Order: sequence, then structure tokens, then C-alpha cells
Amino acid sequence: MTTGRGATRYAAALMAVVTASGAGTSGCGTRPPGTTTRPSASASAPTSASVSASASTPTSASPSASASRYLDLRIVRPGQKDDTPNPGSGPGDPRPAAALLTGFRDVRESSYVPAAVVALPVADRGSAFIPWRQISGPFTGPEECDKWTTGMWFTVLREHNTPGVHLAVTMISDLSGPETRPQGRPEGAVFSEGIITGPAATLNRLGDPSLPARCRHLTDPDFGSGEIQPLPVPPLGERSWAYRVTGSGKTPVWHWAEVIQTSRYLLEIRIPNQEPRPRTDPAALLPQIAQAAYAKAEAAFS
Repeated sequence: MTTGRGATRYAAALMAVVTASGAGTSGCGTRPPGTTTRPSASASAPTSASVSASASTPTSASPSASASRYLDLRIVRPGQKDDTPNPGSGPGDPRPAAALLTGFRDVRESSYVPAAVVALPVADRGSAFIPWRQISGPFTGPEECDKWTTGMWFTVLREHNTPGVHLAVTMISDLSGPETRPQGRPEGAVFSEGIITGPAATLNRLGDPSLPARCRHLTDPDFGSGEIQPLPVPPLGERSWAYRVTGSGKTPVWHWAEVIQTSRYLLEIRIPNQEPRPRTDPAALLPQIAQAAYAKAEAAFS
């Protein structure tokens, strides 16, 4: 389990592995023994380290004053559901819920953490409910880098946790092992989707693709160095942009992300680093997923 502010961004460090039999372990992410992270006060997030081809449910931890990190495993049985209460305020807007993808090609939404909508404000920003459904990166850094490294969901909770904002979140993942995976299915197919609705000022601020200079180069005492690099993608919506977060050593790229903004919603897709790598290059797969997500969202909001 990870604790502290670093847990929010760190959580990329590991999505649990699902065994071929269908049972899985979900943990808060692992890192070398004895390492620590700076304490923090807000939500915690799953991160996108090397995800197994049979990767399963990411997990997170509630924050605390402690800065230590340790491994916390949880067995996920076939058919088991997430019983973490929705931390939102009242019922969520049904439109973003209907706009989320339930699958991409033959890869489906996780049955353990099904898609959900959270109506803001939330009182418990340390709840695992949202992080379990989103993919984030491991780098800590200035707060203005959070929406690139951790994701839009975290920036929403920190800066826009107000009435009228709704956050729909889901995780699409291949839970099959190599023995049961249908022929032709990409290995390690995992990605998360988030859809945000709210005031125009909120969407415009979140959808701003301007990368602060201090966010271009990233460093972390445990994960080495990295960069946020823009990626070319076909235009979608009123504004769209994409990037990848590179790493050093054994992880050349931590994750790929694309953002699509319209006057009605903001959509974000994040693909984590996976092992073995998907048969389709994530840089090429990202705009394909984004196109499918945008088409589904447009139909829901029409």
C-alpha cells in the first residue's frame, strides 16, 4: 500500500497480476524496499508501471501522515465486486455514465470496478473509489504537472471539487490469461477513460494543452528521469492533444494520454506501459481508442 501525497502519483508502480485461473491479486503498487515518498494530503492513485498481459484491478491507499510505502495485496475472486462507497454528493449526471466506453474491440470493462459517475463535491478525497478506475504516472513534482502525470481526475478533485462538476471514470482491461485469450486479441490491453462535465471555465482550464516549462523534464528518486513529450493525433472535438510520459532504465515510456475537449465535456484516455507490449504500438492505438470514445460520447450527449 502507498501512503502520502506521493502515493497519488506513484501508484503507477504496479497493477496487479491476474492468474490464468481467473483469481487475481490487487495491491497498492510496489517499489524497492525501504524507499519512501513525500507525505501529502489528498487522494491516492493507481499508477501505470509494467502491467502484466493479464493485468487486473489497480488499487490505491487512503492518505496518511506516514510517508512509508509497503506492499498490500488483496485477492480478487471471479465475480467479486468493488464495495467501496461512491464518495460523491448525490446522484451523478447519467449522460457521462452513458458516454463511457464499456469495451474496445473485444476488451471489456472490469467487472470488479465497473464504470461510475461521481458528483462533486466529495468530502473524502482520499477514497479509493476514483483511483481504482484511473491510470496515473509515478513522477512526483510541482502541482501544475499533476494533470499530465497523475491525470485530470486528480486535478479536478484538488481544484474543482465544487457542485455542478461530474466525473465519470472507467477502466478497460483484458483479464484473460494467455491460455484463454481469444486468438488475435492484443496482449496486455489496458486503458482508462475519464469524462468530466462542469462549467466552461473548468473545462477550458483542464483542456488547456500548454505545458509548463518546469513539467517538461521530470525526476524522481525512485523512478529516475522522464519527459512529457507531445504526440501528433488527428483532431477531435473542439480541441484535442496527446502526449507520452517517458522514463529511464527498464521503462522507456510510462504512459500515453489523449485529451478531447468540447463545450459539453472533457474526455481523457490513458494507456499504461504494459508487459508484454500490446501488439499495436500504444502511440498508434491511442488515437483509435480516442476516436471510439469520442463517438460514444457524442452519441450520449446529442
